[in-house]
Amino acid sequence: MERIRGFGVKWCVWLGVCVLGLFSAAALGEQSCKLKAKFNLMGYKNVEKKKVVIGGMFSVHNRVSDTNSSSDPVSAGCEGFNFRTFRWTQTMLFAINEINKRQDLLPNTDLGYVIYDSCFTISKSVEGTLTFLTGQDEAVPNYRCGNGPPLAAMVGAGGCDLSVATARILGLYYFPQVSYSSSCSVLESRFQYPTFLRTIPSDEHQSVAMAQMVLHFGWTWVGTIASDDDYGKYGIKRFKEVVEEAGVCISFAETLPKYTNPETIARIVRTIRDSTAKIIVVFSSDVDLGPLVEELLLNNITNRTWIASENWVTSARIARQPNVMSMLGGTIGFAIPRADIPGLQKHLLTIDPYQDSLTEEFWETAFNCTLSYNQALRNARAQLATQVGNATASRAAARLAPQGLCTGTESLLLLNNTYSDVSQLRLTYNVYKAVYAVAYALHNLEYCVPGKGPFVGGTCADITKFEPWQLMYYLKNLRFKVPYTGEDISFNDGEVPGFYEILNWQRAPDGGVTFAHIGHYNSTEVLGKKLYIDNSSIIWHNDMLKAPRSVCSERCLPGTRMGIRQGEPVCCFDCIPCADGEISNTT
Repeated sequence: MERIRGFGVKWCVWLGVCVLGLFSAAALGEQSCKLKAKFNLMGYKNVEKKKVVIGGMFSVHNRVSDTNSSSDPVSAGCEGFNFRTFRWTQTMLFAINEINKRQDLLPNTDLGYVIYDSCFTISKSVEGTLTFLTGQDEAVPNYRCGNGPPLAAMVGAGGCDLSVATARILGLYYFPQVSYSSSCSVLESRFQYPTFLRTIPSDEHQSVAMAQMVLHFGWTWVGTIASDDDYGKYGIKRFKEVVEEAGVCISFAETLPKYTNPETIARIVRTIRDSTAKIIVVFSSDVDLGPLVEELLLNNITNRTWIASENWVTSARIARQPNVMSMLGGTIGFAIPRADIPGLQKHLLTIDPYQDSLTEEFWETAFNCTLSYNQALRNARAQLATQVGNATASRAAARLAPQGLCTGTESLLLLNNTYSDVSQLRLTYNVYKAVYAVAYALHNLEYCVPGKGPFVGGTCADITKFEPWQLMYYLKNLRFKVPYTGEDISFNDGEVPGFYEILNWQRAPDGGVTFAHIGHYNSTEVLGKKLYIDNSSIIWHNDMLKAPRSVCSERCLPGTRMGIRQGEPVCCFDCIPCADGEISNTT
């Protein structure tokens, strides 16, 4: 013990000398260490005069842009605007504004927010997480810089890979994370992810539900496709474990590239075309699946029935592809419950395009115009230059009002895209629930009665300077009803029960897609009653009413026996006539 104390004194003296040395070096204009790069994060921030701040992370863009490795390293920008996830971002803003107006929930506390775009990449998610924890875009590990309001929790971070990365970092500091869409089963581990909670069921439930559906229809020969991330890998892995144990064979197992790869997509298309499996199970996000759907449509690959995971089953990105019903008509998939959120659509339709750079980009992308007069002028000049030359183009563009200039008054109501569509609020509803979960936990923390509190000696936490682990206690023991829907929410070791609607892609009167409810799956029911499907309400591919068959080999007729095909799954066999004097006693 004496040695440890002595070491501590020496360490403090040494640290003091080092700190003085650093200050001296700074005074002399020298640097003993420096940051390699600053973070480049886009999003929303409102913390002024707020008592508590909630963090959020959404993949508003689909990817990061290429960076130049021959110059000083900079944090990559983002590209590929995603209207669906932008709606989720706006839902968080809407929920916080709604909570701030309530008198029965945190009446004396104004919530602020800091929301970052993770750009569907791990690196950006980590950047955002470090910025949340340190309070600045020049991350200093293990330090919280600044004297602003405390950051309560993070709502996010989107896909499974992103949440795995952020949860590992946040768990080090016992900082709460409430996810709205990260469903992969690997995140169930509280040993690895002690502060991770979610408002979406674990894919353990969905994988088993998909397997039970395959067995329900008697399909024994199926293909699988998964995204190249934790969501796809773990989801399809568990599905295959369950069906293979029941005697189902896998015709092919393909993985979708994370970044567009025409050669890989073309190979997967050939695999699907050449396979005799009529059932294809897909565990993927709509972003990763999109390029494959486009290529399958170009190649006119039809006569397959698709089984969809919750991440793409109601995706407008997929469902609004031209002529998509020729390929995906009859699709059956699992969806988390939908809800109506009063007031949300009005909020979505009344955003200000001049409010910030992210909303400005949304506006310009949605209406294919620019809000910048100078940019519109440059665009007009470039267009004219191809026709009349640079000098003439510059003079002509200066005299004309540039085309492609946004007015800022364009109608979002007439836009009719994924952003403004509130008919399928599923993951959007999960975002709403996640924000309210944090708010109710904060409310319980703030209105703790001294002497009856949950901490040492019956003490309570202070809403203005609580520790993350104190809020985590309230989140783990939370129970509340969601506004408008009345749904009861509580976390069982960070998890919620697995309840899914089962939807069928049917042709709408206008030729588009309608998502017909044909059943449900409830993980809390007893075995044998978890899955319910109304077979009579299903319309299969090509408007057929009879379920398709998908077997590698049909059962052998009396007088023949099964002959195993060398190197092929046990579901694939030849029917060989019995030898003279022998009969087959099974089919």
